[in-house]
Amino acid sequence: MARTVLLTGGGRGLGRATAEKLAVLGHRVILVARNPAAADAAVDEILHRHPRARVEGRSVDLSALTEVGSYASTEAERGDPIDVLFHIAGVMQTSATRRLTVDGYEETLAVNVLAPFVLTAGVLPALERSASARVVTVSSRLHLPGSRGAPVDFDFDDPQLARGYNPDRAYKNSKLAVLWFTYELQRRLAPRPITANAVCPGFVPATAAASTTGVMRFVMSSVMPHMPFATSVDAAAESFVFMAVDPSLEGVGGKFFGEQHPIESSPQSRDPEQSRRFWELAERLTGAVGAR
Repeated sequence: MARTVLLTGGGRGLGRATAEKLAVLGHRVILVARNPAAADAAVDEILHRHPRARVEGRSVDLSALTEVGSYASTEAERGDPIDVLFHIAGVMQTSATRRLTVDGYEETLAVNVLAPFVLTAGVLPALERSASARVVTVSSRLHLPGSRGAPVDFDFDDPQLARGYNPDRAYKNSKLAVLWFTYELQRRLAPRPITANAVCPGFVPATAAASTTGVMRFVMSSVMPHMPFATSVDAAAESFVFMAVDPSLEGVGGKFFGEQHPIESSPQSRDPEQSRRFWELAERLTGAVGAR
């Protein structure tokens, strides 16, 4: 059965590859990219290779939460159901300098978690029009204790790392928060026929290269893809297609997936009190009211 899939990050990388795979399978794809040029280019490339594909582009800067909210309202008001909302877009900063968005939010938290929160809240009416909808958000195994780099340390009194900013910590904190968002969303959606899951694509050097420069970009784009622990864009996109439309996931929610099977997230991520606390924090920060 053909589904309508709204996915972010559709202008390049995993989002772009996933959009094409879904379109080839006959699904209607609404891909969100950062600017009109990126959205148009992605749509044109897909249609050039697959003229019968049903793919549409939208331009939304996910670092501007007011723009995300406005777009979500517009999309919901179209009156069509959305069967799958897939939050693929994300940032992984390498600069030691803390960066703020136009709205004044720390950029990693804003793009990786707050934008999905606002977008989900805004298009919820469209998800409710579907007979069976899915919300999927990209997290990472890097939120687990003992992963490389600075350890995860989410401080609810300083969620935007105004004190002691570290790009590794910002990224890991955001991916922990994605799991809190996912698990709390699943609890709040019940008993509606909408499920919420998170997914780790694995280590995809080709996409990580986009966040690096110089020698590191060369290493990520040309050397790391040949390592046995690396995942190709194609393989990661296949796992995303699985999350979006595979029939075996019908009615399955509140899970963390990797390589097309459930995996264990950290004990901290599964703490319902912290999930609720993050949800309420996100509501205060964004002014968006999520699922009740």
